[in-house]
Amino acid sequence: MGNNMNRRPMNSQMHNHNMQNVQNTSRNSNNTDASCEELMRAIMEADFFAQDLKLYLDTHPDDTRAVEMFREAVNQAKACKAAFEDSFYPLTASSAGMNGTWDWPEGVWPPFN
Repeated sequence: MGNNMNRRPMNSQMHNHNMQNVQNTSRNSNNTDASCEELMRAIMEADFFAQDLKLYLDTHPDDTRAVEMFREAVNQAKACKAAFEDSFYPLTASSAGMNGTWDWPEGVWPPFN
């Protein structure tokens, strides 16, 4: 089997393209459902990519290219989450309240929206 990374779900060009989309969406966001969904999709893709690379690295720990790709994927996932939380609402309770108010229910409990 070797160090075959051809089965990964997203190549580096797609990874970079998705990050540009996230930056553009958060910069031009007017809090529409479409931009919220785009950012959420980017988060899911980045998290999936990082998880897939982690599973690959469990069996190929010496693949330095995969280690670097994993590092980039984790950074992208963090950037996507930060862009989402800056534009919409906290994704986790631990990221709520950063602006001095308790905003956790805003994204989790639809009756409060």
